[in-house]
Amino acid sequence: MSEKNNLKDLSMFQSAHVRWLKQQLNNLKDIKNRREKPLGIDREIFAADMELTDYVKQLRRHGYRA
Repeated sequence: MSEKNNLKDLSMFQSAHVRWLKQQLNNLKDIKNRREKPLGIDREIFAADMELTDYVKQLRRHGYRA
């Protein structure tokens, strides 16, 4: 049996949280593309990307399909 068959499905909360983190990252990227973007937007995008990446890694480490 392959390891992929042993992966657990995300709970509704986990799935919603991943979607929310992705949406936050997309919103920040949209803000960056504006003519007048706020200072520090690159830092905010980096932080949001790291938060999403870390959360997904943690889920995968615990055997979830993320």
